[in-house]
Amino acid sequence: QKFFLEEIQLGEELLAQGEYEKGVDHLTNAIAVCGQPQQLLQVLQQTLPPPVFQMLLTKLPTISQRIVSAQCLAEDDVE
Repeated sequence: QKFFLEEIQLGEELLAQGEYEKGVDHLTNAIAVCGQPQQLLQVLQQTLPPPVFQMLLTKLPTISQRIVSAQCLAEDDVE
């Protein structure tokens, strides 16, 4: 959870400084470890400028793939 908060904070600070690429990287890291990524994405969609949110979405598939893979592995462990 600490990592999540740090990534959100870092991402927001970098975005405020105009470092969109780096800021988005940190936000995608936060989304990757977030328990409820859909809710976080909805909040970000409302707070980020549309071009920045689009940049975030384009980076997400690779992150999402990692999350899905990790979840599948975790589910296999449960059975």
